[in-house]
Amino acid sequence: MSEPGLIKLVVVSFWLLVAGAASAQEGAAAAEVPPGGEVGTGGDTGFSVSESEPENPGGERLVSDQLTLEEREQACLREQLLVAPASITLEEMRRFCAQRVRETPDEREPQPVFGTVTEPLPGETETTVAPESSKAAQAIRDAANNPFTLASHKVNYLLPVVYNPSPNEAGLEDFQVNGVDIDLDEIEVQFQLSVQVPIWRGFLGQASFMSLAYTNKSFWQAYNSDDSSPFRETNHEPELLMTWLNDWSLFGFQNVANQLAINHQSNGRSEPLSRSWNRVYANFFFERENIFISFKPWYRIPEDRDDDDNPDIEAYLGHFELAGTYSGDNGHSVSLMLRNNLRSDNRGAVELRWGFPLGGRVRGFVKYFGGYGESLIDYDESVNTLGIGFELARGAQ
Repeated sequence: MSEPGLIKLVVVSFWLLVAGAASAQEGAAAAEVPPGGEVGTGGDTGFSVSESEPENPGGERLVSDQLTLEEREQACLREQLLVAPASITLEEMRRFCAQRVRETPDEREPQPVFGTVTEPLPGETETTVAPESSKAAQAIRDAANNPFTLASHKVNYLLPVVYNPSPNEAGLEDFQVNGVDIDLDEIEVQFQLSVQVPIWRGFLGQASFMSLAYTNKSFWQAYNSDDSSPFRETNHEPELLMTWLNDWSLFGFQNVANQLAINHQSNGRSEPLSRSWNRVYANFFFERENIFISFKPWYRIPEDRDDDDNPDIEAYLGHFELAGTYSGDNGHSVSLMLRNNLRSDNRGAVELRWGFPLGGRVRGFVKYFGGYGESLIDYDESVNTLGIGFELARGAQ
């Protein structure tokens, strides 16, 4: 991709992020208490409920010229996605908001955020608003609702069996056992642990929060007992994330959140095996029914040529990542990730993941990766790997 093209990509991404933040601010404003309105305060929860319905002398509801009943439910849901405890389900939120916007101010009693609504309204099976939220969107909400606690960032998994028909030995090229070069096994263990800690809620509007994140991705030759079972490669990825919850739509997809992040990724090794790079990226999350899509363009922060461990990494990993997840009603989910450098010497990567239930608390996980950049040590080597194991926690990426 040419430099002008990359600059355009970054500018467009920044514009979308600003537009999303503005929409989120408007959504938050729609849920504020108007003059003469009432506020119900939660008891032990510490959360408050804002009302946006004016009161008429007869005590009947007035539907604002600016907000329809459906729009009021949307505003209520937006607010609860941000302030509700993580233990509250989306169905409970839907029922709460459905009842709340239909009450007159006189009928509203101080109560917890979801203090009394447990059944659908009489004669109704669903409301005018049916919130649709995937596990990925739920991971973003959980992070917003749990400041200074660990929340899932990317998907967490453990793959006890990963098959790589041609493992690259670059990661252990200088490693010897009893004076003999190591011989890598085709079967290894791979795992990823990824968490974030929200540190500042509402730093730029009600629907925003800032968090620190860390991802560890390791490739372990656990079954290579002849060579002392070494770790072939470990990648570390600390980040500073700024997230805005959002609700505007594009082509029928709801933009549930946007992120802007500063990212460092390295393998923590010294020369000549050191690999690292720094990026600024935006991430846009869209959702429609059972489909969740994210678009993640980035800009690499330039380094001095003499200090750059991998000056050509963009030629292999490109400038963006496009991912999508389909979640079925039976608990199964299928995810696809695509990267491409968009050059004549075309290089990229594809990752396909399948998650499925294995009883009440355990989920199976199958992952295929083909292309460049599965690990930093062999970012310039095309690999094909297939692994099976367990999904420990779902994330937004």
